[in-house]
Formats: sequence, C-alpha cells, structure tokens
Amino acid sequence: MKGNHYEKDPNKMRFFDDDGYRQRAACICVRSQHEDEILLITSHRDKSSWIVPGGGVEPNETTTDAAHRELYEEAGVKGRILRELGVFENLERKHRTTVYVVYVEEEYDDWDDKRLINRQRHWYKLKDASSLLRIYKPSQLSFFEQFISTSPNHINLLHQISS
Repeated sequence: MKGNHYEKDPNKMRFFDDDGYRQRAACICVRSQHEDEILLITSHRDKSSWIVPGGGVEPNETTTDAAHRELYEEAGVKGRILRELGVFENLERKHRTTVYVVYVEEEYDDWDDKRLINRQRHWYKLKDASSLLRIYKPSQLSFFEQFISTSPNHINLLHQISS
C-alpha cells in the first residue's frame, strides 16, 4: 500500500496504514472443534488482567505472519488459522487489528514472555472468558462476539454463555 509507513521506536518498528492507524494482529485460540473454550493470557502491564494474545505488525510482515509470531511470543502456542474474524478499529488507541481464530496444535512449556515477564496462559470456558474480557479488556469483546457468531457451533456456544 503506497501510504503505509513505519515509525521507529526504541524497542520496535511500528507499522501504520494510510490513515495513521497502527496495524495489529490478534488470535482467539481454540483447542477443539467445539470451540467451547479459548486461551487468554495475562497482560504485560497488569499480571492479574486476562486478554486475547496479539500485537503489532512488523516491517515486511503480513497480518497472518504477525498473528503466528505474537501467538508464540506471548502465549507459547502454535497452530493453524481456521478463519479471519475481520479488522477491528480502536478509535481511542488508533489501532486496526486483524483478528483470527486459531486451532492450537502445539503448547510449549517455555516461551519468550513466560521467561521475560512471567506471562501466564489459561484455557477458559466461554462464559468465564467473556466475564474476564468484560472486566479487563472490554475493547476485545467485539472480537469475542464475532468469534461466537461465526463459529460452526454458535447455537451451542450462545447457550453455554447464557446459562
């Protein structure tokens, strides 16, 4: 894209689109075809907060590349993308985040953020995940809602959340 640019920051390069929005990628991770639980990680800012893994797109990286990289760095898992949920805009923080549903195929006992910042991961039933996101990261609830509505098992998932 002709107007995309990067801004140098002491720690990393940040990728912005034509409108000045920082480009990000995030993943809602599942480990069964039922899609009845998702993986959340602790925030790097507040270890008691639970969030969906994700982060910035780096130079020469696609959003799918960034999603896979962030997933391994932050959650210590690898998997395959099942579907794209769309691009979600955060007007306050000026981010555009492409969100994917990923089927986790490998979980590692040791990973970058666990070693460096003691980040934790945990599988949550959807009702619990929804409550945690509502408390700690309301901006990610739209990812969660789109995940539910696009799941092949969405009727059962809606029932699980409401019961």
